[in-house]
Amino acid sequence: MNVYAEYVVLDNLALDTLLLWGAAVTLRLPFKKWRIFLGGVVGAGCAVASVYVFGVWLYLLKAACLAAMCITAVGFGKKLFWYILLTVAYTFVAGGAIVGMFNLFNVSYLDANGRFYTMNVPLFVYVLALTSAAFLCYSIAVYVKQTKKIAPHIVKITVKLNKDYQLTGFCDSGNTLVYDGAPVCFVTKRFGGFADYFAQQLLLDKCVKVPVSTVAGTTAVQAVAAHIEACGKQMKVWLALPAEKCHTFYNVLLSNEFCGG
Repeated sequence: MNVYAEYVVLDNLALDTLLLWGAAVTLRLPFKKWRIFLGGVVGAGCAVASVYVFGVWLYLLKAACLAAMCITAVGFGKKLFWYILLTVAYTFVAGGAIVGMFNLFNVSYLDANGRFYTMNVPLFVYVLALTSAAFLCYSIAVYVKQTKKIAPHIVKITVKLNKDYQLTGFCDSGNTLVYDGAPVCFVTKRFGGFADYFAQQLLLDKCVKVPVSTVAGTTAVQAVAAHIEACGKQMKVWLALPAEKCHTFYNVLLSNEFCGG
């Protein structure tokens, strides 16, 4: 019975969390991940409690559990009713899909008495495996899409500091920032030797503070002098660190001076 209880908790936690998240994303409701997970915890708790309830009280408990899950996940709002209905719909669709997949691949999930938890591998393991696979496929698709989108603007560049570095740069026609007569480029992805060189220049007081205006206001970033060769041009630039961390495929965000001005 201990194994059965563990299966009930983990299976319902995984499924309920996934269903609540899917319904919220479909309706484009604002939500917090921890609240979606907490809604799954509520669903798992109700599933355990339902073992000890029978008759009409069982249906009342399931209805109350559904409402409690949805309210926990997204709170009260105009779309709460539709959120509950969509969660119910997704529950039936997911249940049918799971049973269909088990029958398709001849996975035994019922014992002679018709009870469910007789599988060697718990249901939540299948759910997590399929979810992980779907997320991996989605991530790869997004990566490929973003790569294709920016690929025409990626160029090979040479950054000259204490030595030459062969890197990749992104031609940004919107980067018009200039400081002390030289264009400003941004290191969006660190490369070997740059961190040590930058720290050394900072200690030698050879860095400058470049004012940058954004939609959030005006801030200042540290920059060092460098030379960049790109797009058939070579010029002195200020190589700056961005105000916020960036996750890019390229190393340097180039000034529009390299992109035709």
